[in-house]
Amino acid sequence: MITKPLFWGLLPPYSIILTCSAALGLSLSIWLVSERKRFVIDAGIGLVFVSLLGARAGYILLNLAFFRNQASQMPQIWLGGLSWPGALVGACIFLLAIHLIRKEPVGELADSYLPLMGTVAVAIWLTGWGSGIGFGPRTDSWFGIPVRDIFGITENRWPLPILGAVLSAGWIAGLVLIPMKKWKVNPGWRATLGITGIVLMNGVISLFRVDPVPLLWGIRGETWFSMVLLGSIVGIFFYQRNSTNNEETDS
Repeated sequence: MITKPLFWGLLPPYSIILTCSAALGLSLSIWLVSERKRFVIDAGIGLVFVSLLGARAGYILLNLAFFRNQASQMPQIWLGGLSWPGALVGACIFLLAIHLIRKEPVGELADSYLPLMGTVAVAIWLTGWGSGIGFGPRTDSWFGIPVRDIFGITENRWPLPILGAVLSAGWIAGLVLIPMKKWKVNPGWRATLGITGIVLMNGVISLFRVDPVPLLWGIRGETWFSMVLLGSIVGIFFYQRNSTNNEETDS
């Protein structure tokens, strides 16, 4: 269980960083859309809230053995303990619900919140660095950075949090700034590429993490999630591609 001292007696630093990153990402999303800004604000707040619930639920499931004996800590988010796979699942569920209830085009809706995904992804890596999780192996090489692990020991380690933050920021910024309309990309593909890149980065980097977590057949939970999600995305891509080719053949 990750616990950090309270900041000004109210909130731990990682909570403030995540809150600011979500506010920044939502502001960028609002700035990029040309219309219906009020709806983007309202839906964005709901998206953040449901993603937070999903992140907490995912962390509880990954550490179920601990929470069976400490059930009172399940709702205590301020103590620490969030899972990015759970946050991603929660976000997808929320967007799908908005699509079904409000008949909003889910592709355009997902694309509009791409900046939010990027800022939160960067914040997760940086807060993980400060919270003593997500650290890599020890190293004496020039690229090592000082990292304090969950045991309070500071050593030079592989810069996995910095690498994850930089790659996430660069990938999402590139997708936001590149004018994809020139390639006649369908709505939703920008968000799909964003999710694919973030999941791929997390999956690969997680292979080098050495912080202690529950394992399934020797592999971390987020690594399994990344592999399953990437496989699903590839399967959906080829299914849609085959469907498009069949339609063109029939016509």
